[in-house]
Amino acid sequence: MLSGDCMKETLNTLKVLAEESRLRVFMALYEQELCVCQIVALLGLAASTTSKHLALMYQAGILDQRKEGRWAYYRVSREWLRSNARFAAWLSSELEKSPRMKTDRTRLAEIFAMPLEQLCQPQDK
Repeated sequence: MLSGDCMKETLNTLKVLAEESRLRVFMALYEQELCVCQIVALLGLAASTTSKHLALMYQAGILDQRKEGRWAYYRVSREWLRSNARFAAWLSSELEKSPRMKTDRTRLAEIFAMPLEQLCQPQDK
């Protein structure tokens, strides 16, 4: 049986990840770090919508964030992975073969080929 705190944490994780864009973010960040602009380009959503998804995942402890200059980078939290290693591995293996993830991997390869300065243009220009 799960203790109260563990149950609450598990339910929160499941609620946060029970959305396609956030699952896509999880998969993109599972083994690498990405800049917010790269995540925006991958999802094809507005920066504000992407930021809301990232904030929910960060608040749930699923993601870590670091800032470097004007850019923010995210990755799956090492602490979260330590506590949820089996779940993360299962989720990754279940989703890895999906057509959506295949498309995302192709898109990420294109995104990696672009210089960050080009990809992360300020919105006010």
